[in-house]
Amino acid sequence: MKRYLILILAALLFCQMAEARQPQRGYRGFFEWSNSLRSEEMGYPYNGGLILYRENTYYTGFSTSHGYQINPMFFVGAGLGMEMCTDFDNWIVPLFVEGRADLQFGKFTPFGDIRLGANLSEGTGVYFSPTIGYRFNWGRKMGVNIGAGLSLAGYKAYHYDIIMDDPGTFNMVYLGTKNHVRAYFTFRVGIDF
Repeated sequence: MKRYLILILAALLFCQMAEARQPQRGYRGFFEWSNSLRSEEMGYPYNGGLILYRENTYYTGFSTSHGYQINPMFFVGAGLGMEMCTDFDNWIVPLFVEGRADLQFGKFTPFGDIRLGANLSEGTGVYFSPTIGYRFNWGRKMGVNIGAGLSLAGYKAYHYDIIMDDPGTFNMVYLGTKNHVRAYFTFRVGIDF
């Protein structure tokens, strides 16, 4: 947590010194390093009761999106990402359309973007990721972007019910699949070109 706080403070300090030029009309691409963190309360049956514990999972990976800069403020495009869980063999693979607004208030150049699409891993589900951040100028046609937001990734899970037939004898009954959504805190760092 201290690392993220130091990184955010350094970025805010750098914001005061950097000025970014607004993007120009035409093709625009992004390549970003994505990091997502999820905290979830889990449980398992034990000795007639339920043992609860909190589980934190960390995902890291990359995403790329390409599209058209309509004017210096608005961008529309499409992209693909891949994030792998560092603890389990679990993935987030979003295929999305993206809308982005690059604002400029003097030297201050924030942005906001929204990604909407499908999570192609774990049986396909919805994917939604709004982000706000800051864009730094890096040369004539490039910029460095730092953003934070929320990601919602849908998935399908198998559901079972445990039925006690006789004392000490359990039987599992398959109930089918259900759609679920996981929420993640997301931090992205990348370049646009």
